[in-house]
Amino acid sequence: MKKIQFASLVCLLLVLAACGTSGTAETTDTKQLELSAQEVAKLVVDHRNGTISVRSDTSSDHIQVEAGVRSNGASMKKLELDLRADHNIAYLDARFEGQFLATGSGAVDLEVTVPKGVDVEIKSHRDGDITLNQLQSSASIDNINGDIFVSGLSGSLVIDNRDGNVTVTDIAETVIIDNLNGHVAIERIDGAVEIHVGDGSLAIDQVKKDVTITQTGKGEVSIGEINGNVVHKK
Repeated sequence: MKKIQFASLVCLLLVLAACGTSGTAETTDTKQLELSAQEVAKLVVDHRNGTISVRSDTSSDHIQVEAGVRSNGASMKKLELDLRADHNIAYLDARFEGQFLATGSGAVDLEVTVPKGVDVEIKSHRDGDITLNQLQSSASIDNINGDIFVSGLSGSLVIDNRDGNVTVTDIAETVIIDNLNGHVAIERIDGAVEIHVGDGSLAIDQVKKDVTITQTGKGEVSIGEINGNVVHKK
């Protein structure tokens, strides 16, 4: 009886969600944020849904954000968009609070520029592609769903990704990747590489130092030119 009641409740909530969002026109807005980064060493991005694009601007000493806000039934009053500094760390929060079924959905697409030397940490990201391009710093990414593209980092890179393809090229230092599902392509890395591959595939080429691959699934692994030692654990 309890299972039937629970199933009925779930069905009712789904119907309410469909009724609440069907026929609702998407609302869009663009917002801009800026913060002096003269004493900032790292930017932490806490972002839920939407795309993220980050690059370095060597001519600026400010963090600049352009946020494309999209709402499909979610109240704009639920939008949390904030850029602030605490000592030498800057924090960028971008998300809609309280999204659940009939309340509608919302997303924030971020275009971010940071000064040279400001590291980037993206955490708690759930849905949307992430692009880091020509960063004069190091970066780390914690992502659940979406493709990741990283190219041209002067520092190190750490990625923890569940679902999505990962493409990494032209990294000056160490690369560490833990990817559960999706194809991983790695090329032109000056540092060492450590990678865990789950149910996805891997292609790696032109690495100047050691490569360690831990594979728990049965996806195809292609290993090209590696100057250091290669350890492949299955």
